[in-house]
Amino acid sequence: MYEVYIMNRAVFFQENAPKTEQSLIIREPGKKCLNELPQLIRDHPGINAISLVCSNPEEQWMQFCFNYREVLAAGCIVTNKLDHLLWIERNGKWDLPKGKVEPKEAIEDAALREVEEETGIQPLALGSFIDKTYHTYDEGGTPILKTTFWYHAFHDGDDTPGNPQSIEGITDVHWIHQDDLAKIENNSYPSITALVNKMLDNR
Repeated sequence: MYEVYIMNRAVFFQENAPKTEQSLIIREPGKKCLNELPQLIRDHPGINAISLVCSNPEEQWMQFCFNYREVLAAGCIVTNKLDHLLWIERNGKWDLPKGKVEPKEAIEDAALREVEEETGIQPLALGSFIDKTYHTYDEGGTPILKTTFWYHAFHDGDDTPGNPQSIEGITDVHWIHQDDLAKIENNSYPSITALVNKMLDNR
């Protein structure tokens, strides 16, 4: 199964129909349907998610990707010894530190570099790979598919003050206990909250 976020709505490419009733189900979508997914979401703001049910999800996913220019990014979910998670406020939203991978840069190195640049928090110890996330956006009329590689990282300290990278639209850096995340979920991105919950569930 593949999952991509288009305008903060989850779109799933899968073989079997979901059991939840929250998804709009489209069976065996054609090329035209894949091309028109962004417009479908714009026209129906009440859609929470779309499930594209098909016999070959990988093939459908590749056809979808052909419509976009891919950008690689990397970031981290950072924890400390107090079970706090590192969050940033970016453009009025709670987010995790991440950024584009530079040419010839290792993805793991990019993940640590972006966290240190955006938050000023260091040193960091890189842990295990968590997952990849996909989301789309428009950049000067060009449709972009951003693939972000996420890692767990550990800061051997407590609530060390951060230094937000204002040039990236970051206004503050916060350490938030993992039991208090419900307070910020409504002002974060669905892909981000799903990623954090997945990491915490697997700890």
